[in-house]
Amino acid sequence: MSISGSNFSMSGLPDIPEDFGLDDVRGEIDEIDKQLLELFVRRMHVAGKVAAIKKRTGAPIIQPEREQAILKRVEAEGGEFGGGARTLMATLIDISCTYQQMLLYGDDGKLRKKFLTAGKIIKGSKIACQGTSGAYSHLAAKQFFGEDAEPVFFPGFRDVFDAVTEEYADFGVLPLENTTAGAVNDVYDLLTLHGFYIVGETDVAINHCLLAPKGASPDGIKEVYAHPQALAQCARYIQTHGFNTNEYSNNAVAAKNVARWNDPTKAAIASGVAGKQFGLDILDEGIQDIDGNQTRFIIISKHMVIRDGADKISLTFTLPHRTGSLYRVLSRFAANGMNISKIESRPLRGQNFQYRFYLDFNGNVHDERVCALICSLSTEMSYFKFLGNY
Repeated sequence: MSISGSNFSMSGLPDIPEDFGLDDVRGEIDEIDKQLLELFVRRMHVAGKVAAIKKRTGAPIIQPEREQAILKRVEAEGGEFGGGARTLMATLIDISCTYQQMLLYGDDGKLRKKFLTAGKIIKGSKIACQGTSGAYSHLAAKQFFGEDAEPVFFPGFRDVFDAVTEEYADFGVLPLENTTAGAVNDVYDLLTLHGFYIVGETDVAINHCLLAPKGASPDGIKEVYAHPQALAQCARYIQTHGFNTNEYSNNAVAAKNVARWNDPTKAAIASGVAGKQFGLDILDEGIQDIDGNQTRFIIISKHMVIRDGADKISLTFTLPHRTGSLYRVLSRFAANGMNISKIESRPLRGQNFQYRFYLDFNGNVHDERVCALICSLSTEMSYFKFLGNY
């Protein structure tokens, strides 16, 4: 029995016989799905033939005018299901283009060649960090490079990027996001501006302490100094105690100055390591609002390094301001069985309500499916940057 030709009632639900149950419907769906799968496989084989012809003729993989004509036709012919039909066809086209990319650019793709020639070992001993000794970035550098790591410190994030640009340092260590306060937007923007690669990452457990000069009393503190991220991470504690807040470029720098001022009404929020280093008392510790607070630090380099076992990939790109454009990109990761672990957006300067996207997903560029998808996206988008596999 079939209900494919059933009339629809005024409520929008089809009229079906009383004895027609879920098993009957599911049986029909299974049969349709079987046919769809057979047609999908057939379509992909035909896409392979298309790739062969495009290679011979030099035709581009992406042909926007034809694609839009197909989608417009499918939407019109889909009737009440036109929107869904368009989405389905768009996904099929995207999967087909990725497959063609894999077939056509086996060894010819520029990005693929960069992957093959990327370094596998992080070489060099010159490390740049923002802040001063005892900062969380210092802890991150030691955690990633080893306890003997002795980075050179710079005042701001931009200075760290400049140090790597000018080759005063081989690598930079910078915070990218915190589990409480979210993304460090300045670092995202500077990554794009400089075109550097992420070659590693490390998560640092954040244990903020209230640091003050020797002999200071918790009840006497009026002013606290810290980086805006630290102030945000301790917002509840600060509000409860009625402290006035003052933003600093770095927590450890704030601690250093509090020690220099030696004013019992002023305190810094920083690590216990910074407090010990600058001779400050720990008036309270673990003052962050959420237990288990962590900051993700990235290691940046001018040169691409893809170490054995790398399992996270970061990309940045822009998309046309069209309905469904982000969905179409994300659906291609899902279609290839790739897990997206993070997506972040940043506004494009001078372009109202236009955004640059940052995306992390699990994979390795030496996996053919992963490489094919990245290479395909890189040729389709007006702006695309591979940030790293680490």
